[in-house]
Amino acid sequence: MSNYIKSNQKNKEFLESNEEKLLKYIDKKGEYYLNIFKGPKNKTNFCALFLGPLWMGYRRMYFETFIVGCCVALLGFLAMMYEFFSFKVISNSTIRGLNYALMGLMGFFGNYIYFLSLKRRITKGDEKIGILYGFILGVLMPMAIAGVAGIILMLLLGE
Repeated sequence: MSNYIKSNQKNKEFLESNEEKLLKYIDKKGEYYLNIFKGPKNKTNFCALFLGPLWMGYRRMYFETFIVGCCVALLGFLAMMYEFFSFKVISNSTIRGLNYALMGLMGFFGNYIYFLSLKRRITKGDEKIGILYGFILGVLMPMAIAGVAGIILMLLLGE
C-alpha cells in the first residue's frame, strides 16, 4: 500500500514546508506521526481502528469526529428501527457489517485523515480546542440526535 501523502505532490510539498507547524499541532508523538507521514507506505492506526471517534476527538479532529459519530448514530438508529419497528429494508447483519467497515476504514486511513485534518487546520489557522469539546461534538451530540430521533419515532409510531 503506497503512501497517500507522498503520492500527492501538493501534500508532499505541504509536508516538507510545514514540518515545524505539524509538530506544534500534533503535540505528543509528533516525530512518530511525521515518520508515518513521510514513510514509504501507510500504516494501520490501531487506536483509530478500535477507538474511532474517541481517538479522533483526542487528536482534535472535531469535524471528522462529528461525521463519524453521526454515521455511528445513523447505524444505531437503523438497528433500532430494524429491532423495534420491523424495518426490513436493511438487515441487522448488514448494519453490523457497515459498522465494521466504518471501523476498518478509520483504522486503515486514520493517519491519512489525520494528516488532512492537520493540513486543513494549519491552512485555516485553527487554534487548539479542548478535548472536552471534541468529545461533546463527536460522541455525545450524535448520540443525543439519535436518541431524540428514536423517542420521536417511538411517540409517532407507538401504540
